[in-house]
Amino acid sequence: MLIRTPLPHGSLYPQLAQAPVTSYHDFLNHFRGGQTIDDNLSTPATQSTEQHAMFRTAMTSGHLSKQGSPLAALGQGLFLVDIFLTEKGAASIPREDQDRQFCRLATDEAKKSIHEDDGKPHPFVGAVVIKDGKVLKTGFRGETGKGRHAEYCALRKINDDVDNVDLSGCTVYTTLEPCSQRNSPNKTACATRLINAKVERVVYGLADKDETVYGHVSLTEAGIEIDLFPKDLIQELLALNKTWSDTRRMPEIAPSPNNTSPLANVSYNKPGTPMTDNTHFFVRPPENAEGFFTIEDISKNVLAWGKTIEEIASEWIRIQTQKVIVEKLNRQGGGSSDQRLRLI
Repeated sequence: MLIRTPLPHGSLYPQLAQAPVTSYHDFLNHFRGGQTIDDNLSTPATQSTEQHAMFRTAMTSGHLSKQGSPLAALGQGLFLVDIFLTEKGAASIPREDQDRQFCRLATDEAKKSIHEDDGKPHPFVGAVVIKDGKVLKTGFRGETGKGRHAEYCALRKINDDVDNVDLSGCTVYTTLEPCSQRNSPNKTACATRLINAKVERVVYGLADKDETVYGHVSLTEAGIEIDLFPKDLIQELLALNKTWSDTRRMPEIAPSPNNTSPLANVSYNKPGTPMTDNTHFFVRPPENAEGFFTIEDISKNVLAWGKTIEEIASEWIRIQTQKVIVEKLNRQGGGSSDQRLRLI
């Protein structure tokens, strides 16, 4: 990184010999965004290194550029130089090499995740937004608020109004397949946000095993290019998220029905059938603080449940969509309390 404030007395400044030499492209990537190094490039010790040979090639090829560090002008005996990856240099790096760098960064961001204190396992998720080979913003789960997804946190840093972020020409690297729906009907799914922001490409690590997540399909249908993380980083993410991942698609045990007065009710009728064949559903509040809100049929079978009114409202909307749109039933209504619940 570029250094603009003198380090504490006696500190060693970065050396060219510390740059990676696993490949020429890894060496170039090291200077993406600029690196301040000790200006000892003419010394025999530095010129004898493999890094200096790569540096000489990169400078001759126009892949790197060099300019004096502002710190050198302070007159404190600092001999520093700033090295930058040029546009020509960035264009010479294959896409897969660039992807690895940003997938690695997203994975490192995921490890910073701040989980909700609700006793449930949650995923470690990191996201990185890139444009023209440069990092715009990064984010991790819970960074800007309790329960906020990594993609949301990164977009919030770009614009406080996350519904008006322009990701044209951008690639988003995220360690987990973007969600396609949220528990609260007032929240927008990450896949929807990326589509609305006109993102060009999404690269993700883990596919979400939850059957309610279909972010990959949504993005593909929107014409957005999709790619996956390198296999070794996927394995790293699998290990990081094993506790959470093992809870996905496990059969849930429905709570007992509530013996409480309904908050809302609704009936559905198949066209052409008598009203006596109506299907009836009821939303009932929990019997105590540890209980669940439930959606039950007339036989007291629990069809859906949630800890909060927001969660059960989301399930209420999901069931209505299933009955009206998919099964093509007529909704018979349920009174003012039903209307209130659907508006939550």
